[in-house]
Amino acid sequence: MKKRIFLALILPILGFSYELNFNKSFAKIVNPDLLSTNININVEKKDETKVNTEIDKFNDFIKNNKDVNIKNGSYTLSPKYKYYDNKQEFIGYVGSLRYTAESKDAKELNKFMNELILIKDKIKTDDVKLNISNVSWQISDDLQNKSYDDLRFEAINWIENYAKTLSSKLNKKCEVKQININEFNNGNIVYARSEIALSSMSKSVADVAPISSEQNITVNPNFILECR
Repeated sequence: MKKRIFLALILPILGFSYELNFNKSFAKIVNPDLLSTNININVEKKDETKVNTEIDKFNDFIKNNKDVNIKNGSYTLSPKYKYYDNKQEFIGYVGSLRYTAESKDAKELNKFMNELILIKDKIKTDDVKLNISNVSWQISDDLQNKSYDDLRFEAINWIENYAKTLSSKLNKKCEVKQININEFNNGNIVYARSEIALSSMSKSVADVAPISSEQNITVNPNFILECR
């Protein structure tokens, strides 16, 4: 009878298990590989057809462009009014063409912007305004996805090896129960050129002198290990 009591007491101890829940960061330094700028073209005319005619001069060039990638394009046409003595007076239309231009080649992006400026200069009217925003270095989707894939593999490989090491040191069987991976890019956008508003021949040449800066791409996995 005593022997049976002893075995009953020791079985819960032998069956004792626990979980380890912790986070660990994995980071990779990446050089941004994509130059990006936002283009905004505004045309104000009394006649709707004249607004569209001016916008089409830019739009035709953009559609036929083979040098840079164009995305997030949008066009809006809105009536414009002025107000006096609590009265509203229609004075024309405002057309706005917006899009983002991207390229991995600074020369190609410069060429694209120069040609836009030439189109604006040939129009010779203040009714048409061209604005080119800051040119910034960014990480392309392809490079970002590849970096995250590399970091996920590193994290999984690390936790598998850690579980084996822990099993050996604790003389237990430790296994990976769950992995949750959070991803974020904590790098700063680096500007290659300040914003310019182009309305005359005085700014007929766009010149990007890009300065690339390293950025960190990080994953912060949460690991749950079970040891028994």
